[in-house]
This record gives sequence, structure tokens and C-alpha cells, in this order.
Amino acid sequence: MGLTRSKNYKTALKTADTWFSRYIRVRDADKNGFCRCITCNTIKHYKEIDAGHFLSRQYMPTRFDERNVHAQCPRCNQYGSGEQYLHSLAIDRKYPEGTLDELLLKSKGLAKFNKVTLMELARLYNKKYKHECNTKGLPIDFK
Repeated sequence: MGLTRSKNYKTALKTADTWFSRYIRVRDADKNGFCRCITCNTIKHYKEIDAGHFLSRQYMPTRFDERNVHAQCPRCNQYGSGEQYLHSLAIDRKYPEGTLDELLLKSKGLAKFNKVTLMELARLYNKKYKHECNTKGLPIDFK
């Protein structure tokens, strides 16, 4: 997904989502490239796992909040509608007390992204993705 100037908002949003998703999956992977699903503990390679949002992507204020998104197997994320209750329990274990309340409150706020901001997010997460790959010794190619 290119990081050049986007033609429109929709394309910029898709580009930002793509790089954010790639980063989350590599962030949650071990040095061999395997992730544990945050809700059912299934282990899959980062290229075969989803970046599951606790609070749906429809909530723009939390769409790119790294505490809201974790490696999640397709069964839980897609077919189990994100297993939101189990996801909330995992967030409670992973982050300091109050994180869930903070995410819920944040999700009800306003967040407006324009295409320039979205492309800045895409570049940021492209950089973070490459850094995680380099740190873990994983290939940077993502197909």
C-alpha cells in the first residue's frame, strides 16, 4: 500500500487501516512471527491473524488506539463478532485499571481525520511496523 499522497479520504483511511493492522499483528507476534489470539489463545502466524478491535472501527476516536486493538484469530474476530466480553477481560489483565473505562469514554468523543492526517498515521504505522519487524528479525514483506 503506497504512502504517496492519497487521492481521496476513503483511500487514505484504507491505507492508514492497512499499516495500523500490520503493525498491531507484528507488535503482538513473537520473534518467530506467531501471535496468540487475545480472546481464545489460539496461536497463528501474524499473516494469518486479524487485528481485532475491542471497540469497533466505527468509533473513530479509538480506531487507531493501540490499547483497543490486538491480535485476534479470524474465528473470534470475524465469526465471533470480536468476542467483545472476552476481549474486555483480556484488556483488564493487560493494561492498568481504568483502561476500559478510558477507551469507552474516548470512543464517545469526536475525532475527525482528514486525508492528510490519515496519511501521516499511515506513515507512522509503516515506520512502527518496519521497526517491529527489524527488532524481531521478521521479514518486512507483507502479502
